[in-house]
Amino acid sequence: MKKFSIFLLLFVSSVSNSQWNQTLDGISIWSVAKDHNGYIYAGSLGSSSKLYKTTNTGFNWSELTTGNSQTIFSIAVDSMNNIFAANFSAGLLKSTNNGANFTTMPVSSFGSQNPQAVACGKKGRIYVGTNGGGFYRSIDTGATFTFTGLASAQVISIVVDKYNSAIVYVGVTTAAAGPNGFYRSTDYGATFSANLNPGKNIYGILQKSPNDLFTVSTTAGGPVDKSTNGGLNWTTAATGYIGRGIADGDLSGHIYISGNGGVFYSTNGGVTFINDNLTFSANQIVKSGNYMFAALSGATNGGVWVRAFPLGIHNVGNEVPENFSLSQNYPNPFNPSTKIRFQLPIGNGRDRSKLTIYDLLGREIITLVNENLAPGTYEVEWDAAELPAGIYHYVLNYGDRYRSRKMILIK
Repeated sequence: MKKFSIFLLLFVSSVSNSQWNQTLDGISIWSVAKDHNGYIYAGSLGSSSKLYKTTNTGFNWSELTTGNSQTIFSIAVDSMNNIFAANFSAGLLKSTNNGANFTTMPVSSFGSQNPQAVACGKKGRIYVGTNGGGFYRSIDTGATFTFTGLASAQVISIVVDKYNSAIVYVGVTTAAAGPNGFYRSTDYGATFSANLNPGKNIYGILQKSPNDLFTVSTTAGGPVDKSTNGGLNWTTAATGYIGRGIADGDLSGHIYISGNGGVFYSTNGGVTFINDNLTFSANQIVKSGNYMFAALSGATNGGVWVRAFPLGIHNVGNEVPENFSLSQNYPNPFNPSTKIRFQLPIGNGRDRSKLTIYDLLGREIITLVNENLAPGTYEVEWDAAELPAGIYHYVLNYGDRYRSRKMILIK
């Protein structure tokens, strides 16, 4: 989190306009994933590989385990909170006690091939993709694995259908043998279809609805591909986005992708994309609640970058206010959500509105609003369920003006 040591009234003007906050600063992160509680896991790259976890949207991170000098390419958590992490040539990391302890299933469990992707299904099914050794399946919660297909394939992404757990989607990237592309299983990963989208290095798969799927890839041209019949046929929805991650924006038509050039979003089902104020090259991305988490690498930009979304911003008045004002949040004290109302008078037409929340140490927690709004009265709802109890400040900037107030979160 950004830290400030000067008085609240003075540091407001120095805050960045970005809606993203960097956590795990300077640590190269490749993989991010969430569990059924909405908690986030992050895996780092290379010789200092570690597995991290946050239960409060990146405000604090705990180090769960250290990898074996190999990148943690993929993380998955099943419904019983068993944690699995593909630690490449080290093997598959596994915890059955919420991350208190880990065991390593060596590469010999996967035909001496390096685990590179992992996903969890129902009833103890765990799926692992390897770097040139195909697809492996466990039906006993990861105690043993059996090779089931895609021989010699470099499996880089696995997604279990949200509506039918018998269906498993697999993305394959370029390998020495076998074509890259998209494969589909309808029997829990026991057998696979032919290549349904050949020639694509598919790093990320998103299921938007029962039949609508999207993929991102590192293939030349940066295609974002779409299927409207469960992956059987594909078209290219957009180009120019070399992607390594894709996430659901929850709202109809909203999709987020990450890769070269940063993080982009679409509000029209992938037809067009807009940069989301993060321009550093990004790896995987995941959304949990009203927070987006993007994995970045590098000594400066590395870490998990967190972007918060308000539950909703609403225009609650038709009249143009005469004065710039920020009301006390209500209820206050609150648990876990509260509403903030503010008024914007006529400005110069270029005045940007920014509503930000800080803790008592001056650390930026989230930015709820950061856009050009028409004059009017607005209300924003914020859910702080994953933050600790305490006193927080919220600050509204409008052009060269600002207002601040205090709020109290109780648990």
